[in-house]
Amino acid sequence: MALISKVDLKSQTVKELGQRARDLGIPGYASMRKDDLIKALSNKLRAVKAAKTRAKKKKTASRSTATKRRSTTRTRKQQRSIPEVKLKTNLVKLDMPEAEKQGLKDLSLGSNFGSSNGRSLHRDKITVLVRDSFWLQACWEIKRKSVVRAQAAMMEHWHTARPVVRLYEVEDASKTTNSARIVRDIEVHGGVTTWYINVSNPPGQYRVELGYLAANGEFHALCRSNIVTTPVPGSSESIDTHWDDIADNYERVYVQSGGKKGGARSSDLKELFEKRLNRPIGESVVSRFGFKAPGAEEDEFQFNVDSELIVFGSAEPTSSVLIKGEPVKLGPDGSFTVRMDLPDRRMVLPCVSTTADGRRQKTVVVAIERNTKVMEPVTREDEI
Repeated sequence: MALISKVDLKSQTVKELGQRARDLGIPGYASMRKDDLIKALSNKLRAVKAAKTRAKKKKTASRSTATKRRSTTRTRKQQRSIPEVKLKTNLVKLDMPEAEKQGLKDLSLGSNFGSSNGRSLHRDKITVLVRDSFWLQACWEIKRKSVVRAQAAMMEHWHTARPVVRLYEVEDASKTTNSARIVRDIEVHGGVTTWYINVSNPPGQYRVELGYLAANGEFHALCRSNIVTTPVPGSSESIDTHWDDIADNYERVYVQSGGKKGGARSSDLKELFEKRLNRPIGESVVSRFGFKAPGAEEDEFQFNVDSELIVFGSAEPTSSVLIKGEPVKLGPDGSFTVRMDLPDRRMVLPCVSTTADGRRQKTVVVAIERNTKVMEPVTREDEI
C-alpha cells in the first residue's frame, strides 16, 4: 500500500476517508470528524510503513546469517577433508606395487653381462675384489631358476626374506677346512650386479655369500665367493672405484683378490677381469706370480718371456678417444697411454678421436703381429 500524504487525505471527502479507515481496521472511524479521520489514517499509514521496513531488514539479516552459516559449514568441511586427502595420498605412496617389490628382491635382475660374449650363464657365482685396505667389491651373476628355488625352499618365510651379502672373516685361508666368523649381513637389492663392502682392521682375509635372509634368521645361500686378503694400510696406493683405473693396476688387484691361488673361484676371478677389462689376462701375470694349473709339475729350469703392447698418443683435451671401441682416459694435455696384452697373433686396433661437438672424427688404424717361437732346450755336457 502506497503512503498517502496529509495533503492527499485533506482533498478527499469524509465518506472516502471513512472507507479507507474501515479498510485499515481503524476502530471508531464512523463517529470521527474529517480532521480526526486524517490524523488516524496518517498514524496508521506510518505504522504500516514502519512494520514493512522492520520486516525487510529482518529478512535481509536472516539471509546474511544463512549465507554465513553455509560458508562456515563449507569451510569446516574443507578443513576436515584436508587431512583425509593427505592421509590417502601418503597411503598410496607407501603402497608399493607388488611387481616393484618382487623386482627389488629378484637378484637375477641385472645379471645380463654374463651373456655378453655369447655364452649362457651355467651357474651362480659371486666374486670379491680388493679395492684397498678398507674396501671390497662384490660382483655376482645369478640365474632366475636359483631365485625360484630359493623361494620354494624358504616357503612361508619367503615373504619376509631380504637379499643380503653375508660377510665372513676367515681365520686361516691356508687350511682346507678354514673357519670363518660372520661379520655382518649387508642388505642389497635386485637390478644391480655389484656392491661395495667396507671392512676394518686390515690386513684381513674375507669371503662373502649371497643369498636371502628371513625374519626368523633363516639364511638361504645362493653362492660363495673367493677368499681375499686386504693389504696393510699404506702398503699400496689407493685404487679408484672405476674399472678404467683398474686397468693400470689390475695385476695387483688380481693377486690381492686371490687370483694366484688356483681353483674354480680363481678361474671365475680371471674371467671377470677379462670381461670387465675387455682383454685377456696373459700368461705374464700368471707366471709372474707363480700361478700354475693344478697338477702341473715344477720344472727345474724356468725361463719365460712375454711381451705387452703400449699404445700412446695425444688428442685434443676436450675430445673423446676410443681404442677398439673402448673409451680412453685423457690427461689434462690430451695425452694418453694404454697398456694391453699382446697375444701371439695379428691384432688390428682402430683408434678413433671425436671432437667434443661430435662434428669431426679422425681414425688411425694400428696393425701389429706377434710371433713367438720357443726353441728346444739345450743341455750341455760337463767338461772333463
